[in-house]
Amino acid sequence: MHALVFAAGRGTRLRPYTDRTPKPLLEISGEPLLGRTLRSVVNAGVDEIVIVVGYRAGDVIDTIGTAIDGVPIRYAVQDDRQGLAHAVCVAFEDGYGIAAPEEINESGDGPAPADVLTINGDNVFDSDCDLSRLVERHRDPGVDGTLLLDRVARNEAETTARCVLDDDGTVRSVESSASEPESGYLAGGVQTHDARTLFEACRAVDRGDSGEYELADALEGLIADGSRYVGIELAGWHLNVNTPADLERARRYFGADDSIR
Repeated sequence: MHALVFAAGRGTRLRPYTDRTPKPLLEISGEPLLGRTLRSVVNAGVDEIVIVVGYRAGDVIDTIGTAIDGVPIRYAVQDDRQGLAHAVCVAFEDGYGIAAPEEINESGDGPAPADVLTINGDNVFDSDCDLSRLVERHRDPGVDGTLLLDRVARNEAETTARCVLDDDGTVRSVESSASEPESGYLAGGVQTHDARTLFEACRAVDRGDSGEYELADALEGLIADGSRYVGIELAGWHLNVNTPADLERARRYFGADDSIR
């Protein structure tokens, strides 16, 4: 299992913090945001990491380096940032040198892995939020992929939930805004996939209403075509850091009130 980590954005919603520091390098308790994400990925048991960088890529590469805790890191540069499905394609094409999905062997032989974990590089997790559960579930027979889920209240789910589950945890939809009777779910920004089918789906996806190529649309296509994804809730605390309020919340949680850098 390899990891594809998305860290190409400018972080405009995090201004003024990102006026002088790229979003992945904003510090939480003395460690870059991206560094914390990578340590959680390493603890999940991945063999290698590809980080998709873009804005101020050189600063990120110089800070993070070529390995973390003994796990090697490659980089892929997404100069023209067109969404996460586009970032997946860049990861395979630039990070692994793979031009087409059929170049990925199902066994994982060659430059690209058989299975990948995708994660937004602005996620932070505490030590109780163990991503290895997604990797382990991915290896079960009959499972093609997994999604980290966040449970939301019923009134919120009616308008914002993006995942609907069958009783056995199989993800039926990643697009529906309908809620379950008492609650709903949001995708938490971490998934595992078969590498070849993910690459195929991301190359085939159309540009969305946002003007970008959306990973959620690729996932919806995979599920519609019969891939079985299983939703997993984790114990512990995690947060997608998108705004100044999110950053301050993460800093308080981890015991640091870092100044603007």
